[in-house]
Amino acid sequence: MKEKHILIVAIILLLLISYYSLFEYGSSSKQQEKRPGPPLFALIPAEVNKVEIKNSNGQEFIAKREGRRWVLVKGNQVEQWESKIKDFIVGLLMLVEIDRFKVENSQLKNYGLENPSYQITLTDITDKTYQLQVGNTNPVGTSVYVKFTESPEVIIAGALLNWEISKVISLLSSS
Repeated sequence: MKEKHILIVAIILLLLISYYSLFEYGSSSKQQEKRPGPPLFALIPAEVNKVEIKNSNGQEFIAKREGRRWVLVKGNQVEQWESKIKDFIVGLLMLVEIDRFKVENSQLKNYGLENPSYQITLTDITDKTYQLQVGNTNPVGTSVYVKFTESPEVIIAGALLNWEISKVISLLSSS
C-alpha cells in the first residue's frame, strides 16, 4: 500500500516537472526577451535645462533651470507649477518608442503633424535642443503620433503622453 502511494506521488511530481519544463520555463525566457522600445528622449531629468511647450492656439510655457530651481520665463504661475513641470519632464523622459516609420511631408496631415497640437522643446545641459511635435491619437486611443522636427520619421508613442500634457495645460499662457 505504501509503495502505491509513493508511486502516485512520484508520477505527479514527474508530471509537474514535465509541465514546468515544457511550458513555464520557456515562457519566462520569452517574457525576458520582450523589452520596451528605445526611449523617446536619450536624456535623464537632471540633464534638462529648459522646457518649452507650445500649443496650436499660440499658448506657451517656458521654464529654465537655474541651479536646482526652475525659473518661470513665460506661462501661468499656478500653484506648485515647479513640481508639475518636474513631474512632466520625468513622465516625458520615461516614454518609449512603440514603432517608427517614414512618411512624406504631404502625409503628415494624416497623423495630425502638419499642424501639431503641441510642440515640446527640451534643451539639455550642452544646449542641444530636442523639438517634439505631438499629433493625433491613433484610432483606438492607445498611442499618439509624434515626430522630431529634424526627422522624416513619425514615431508611435504611448497615449501616456496625452496624460502628461494634460497635467501642464494650466501652465500655458497666451502670447
